[in-house]
Amino acid sequence: MFRRIFVTGLLLALAGCATTPRVNYDADPAANFTGYRSYSWASITVPQGMNPLLFQRVKASIDAALAARGYSQANPGEFAIGFTLGARDRVEVTDFGPYATYYRPWGGWAGWGGYRNVDVRNVTDGTLTVDIYDTGTKQPVWHGTATQEVSRKSPDQAVIDKAVTAVLANFPPPIKTR
Repeated sequence: MFRRIFVTGLLLALAGCATTPRVNYDADPAANFTGYRSYSWASITVPQGMNPLLFQRVKASIDAALAARGYSQANPGEFAIGFTLGARDRVEVTDFGPYATYYRPWGGWAGWGGYRNVDVRNVTDGTLTVDIYDTGTKQPVWHGTATQEVSRKSPDQAVIDKAVTAVLANFPPPIKTR
């Protein structure tokens, strides 16, 4: 019984470490995404203050994700794509209350009163924002973001690929039927 509880707790702890990005997107309902076969980059210059190596890794990941979906790079393409990266610090507070609880192997939960237990930690959320513009109309047609807790070091390629795959999973948006 104890082994089963321990293994379940361990699996839940590991699942909590493997966070997936929170994804949001918005699309122009009047845009015709079925005509898009090729793309170009809206800008290929590294924004001031951004790590140029990180910029190249994100750009390469987006290129690979679009190629896997059948889009080819052309100049000009039917749509132009651009991205930005951002980070935001926040404080996360978890209040466990004044009662500590534990599970008794012979059955049931038990607890006792005590001092309030509060966990406070600083968290950095990284956000990848992808914008897509129709090159014919020069208007935005799609906007997507992926936000995830990140560390201060530069993310490795697997983290970048995961964020790019998550945000582009909604491009092109599903066709809405009435």
